[in-house]
Amino acid sequence: MTDEVLVNELSFKIVSLILRAAGANAESIRTDFGIMFLQFQAEKVMLGSKLKQLMIQRGWIKMPPFFIPPGSQQSST
Repeated sequence: MTDEVLVNELSFKIVSLILRAAGANAESIRTDFGIMFLQFQAEKVMLGSKLKQLMIQRGWIKMPPFFIPPGSQQSST
């Protein structure tokens, strides 16, 4: 597998972990558990931010083309 494929899989895993931590935080009844899950979520967000910067530097993030609605003035048809 290429580096680009691996980093995309890793970023997907990080996003799923962020969502799980947020869900567990929302469902926690005890405040100390909620804070613990909030710390987990903050760690994953920081890791995801570092990974995104790496992906931008290496050119692994591809921007999709801009959407031009049909019938707009910018449309060439």
